[in-house]
Amino acid sequence: MRVLITTLLLMVAFGAMAQRGQRTGKPIKEDNLLVDLTYESLGNQPAGVHFDFGFGASFQLLYDHQFKVKTLSGAIGIGYSNANYYNNAMLLHKDSVLGDYAQFIPMPEDSSYKRNKYVTNYFDIPVEIRYRSKPNSSGHSWKAAVGFKVGFRLGSHTHVVTDEGVYKDFIHPNLTRTRYGLSARVGYGRVGLSGYYSLSTLFEEGKGQRLVPWNVGITISPF
Repeated sequence: MRVLITTLLLMVAFGAMAQRGQRTGKPIKEDNLLVDLTYESLGNQPAGVHFDFGFGASFQLLYDHQFKVKTLSGAIGIGYSNANYYNNAMLLHKDSVLGDYAQFIPMPEDSSYKRNKYVTNYFDIPVEIRYRSKPNSSGHSWKAAVGFKVGFRLGSHTHVVTDEGVYKDFIHPNLTRTRYGLSARVGYGRVGLSGYYSLSTLFEEGKGQRLVPWNVGITISPF
């Protein structure tokens, strides 16, 4: 894993320097670094359980390769994603025919909880096809991208705040080990709108409720 990360970092650095050296005038903003601030939610919510608010952040470092058609390019890279799903439920595990089964059930009405969230963390490999309009004198362009993202589980935990204190539980093995989904982004210059829809479920198939992650948010591209 360390070798992969180091290799991709070097690809981004050398690729960016090489492309800058081939151009004259204002450099094109190649979106080598993307920072996404997102609203996170889950589809197929079980009865009585609400994920009304969620937030997340992701960081992606990508190598951009321009195609012969000057307005089109492809990109591949590495990233990190964090999602916080605030909810009114308890995450429980029960035995089933297939083994351990994870499910959210509503908090009891007499519960003293104040806030409750489920947190997930992934290492991502994003791939994109990109469009950029001809840059203006400042190097800014209209941009659009569609892509596919594969993520590998780093960890997850619950975080519950009650009248008695704060409780965290890091033992949640049923979170999907390898997730994948579609991504899209549109914007101008260094700011844009982004979206992601998972084609895999939050929990491993047959080991939890069939909740589907998705998000929308703002993308910032420093360079």
